[in-house]
Amino acid sequence: MDAIKGKFIEHTLREEGKRFIRNQGAAIKTELRNRTGNLLNNRKFKIIGSGAQATLHIDVPDYNRFLDIRSKFRRHKRGQSKRSSGKGLRIYNRFVMGHYQGIAERLMYGYTQSTIDMIREKWKGGFDGQ
Repeated sequence: MDAIKGKFIEHTLREEGKRFIRNQGAAIKTELRNRTGNLLNNRKFKIIGSGAQATLHIDVPDYNRFLDIRSKFRRHKRGQSKRSSGKGLRIYNRFVMGHYQGIAERLMYGYTQSTIDMIREKWKGGFDGQ
């Protein structure tokens, strides 16, 4: 039973990693005018460990986090306040927290008897791990 649960966890994390990269990429394309493509091309995910100990690791460029932070100081015309609450680009935190919730929900409620039967059928038919 542990091997089946491990395959379920690995498969769920792999799907969620792909979904994270796809959804975040769509948001980056709409929020930014792509200049070098570094922010889009240098994002990847990997599954570390195996079985029930598997973890999802997502690599993004370092400055991705800073683009998401609100800018507090902006230059304004004379007479206007120098302090404002600028809107961040919303390309990191919203995806991390949203996918975190989705992963937790799928791992808590997705491991059902029908899922176990599906994994067993894949093993009988030559499960390739993808």
